Amino acid sequence: MLTVVDAEMLVRQHLGDTPRANHSRVVAHMMRTLAPGFSASAELWEVVGLCHDLDYFHTSGNWSQHGLLTVRWLGDNIPAEAQDAIAAHDHRTGVQANTTLADMLKMADAVAIIDERLGRGATLGTDRAEPYAALRRQLGDRSYLNDIVERYSERHAISFNRIVEIVAATPKQ
Repeated sequence: MLTVVDAEMLVRQHLGDTPRANHSRVVAHMMRTLAPGFSASAELWEVVGLCHDLDYFHTSGNWSQHGLLTVRWLGDNIPAEAQDAIAAHDHRTGVQANTTLADMLKMADAVAIIDERLGRGATLGTDRAEPYAALRRQLGDRSYLNDIVERYSERHAISFNRIVEIVAATPKQ
């Protein structure tokens, strides 16, 4: 199986020193933090977070392939469940995966994008009485990101306060 060190080398190789590489590291940190709550392998979840966008620059002209190319590159170096999670993390592929790993990758990816788009203070300072309504208003045309976070946090009983704790402990992008 691919190790975290191997995955980090792939991030450097495919994403270089770019904001997308930083995004992948933020998603990986969130995934590692979430894994123990599901009695899952923190190392595997971190690897999935690191690798989920390896093909980002190669598929930017054809988002229906985003994640699928990464899965082809990684092959059997990651388990089938991890392959499915990466292939399904972007809805434009048409791939469906509803495992906990896949759901948490979708959620962590959306949280990381929100964090990057709105800034750390926006998430940390969101009105806790109605956090998803508040985020939706701030996101405007990208409110679907809020819907992703809300859907998977509710499905897996992750409170908004827990999401805020994870974001607060995650390195800035």
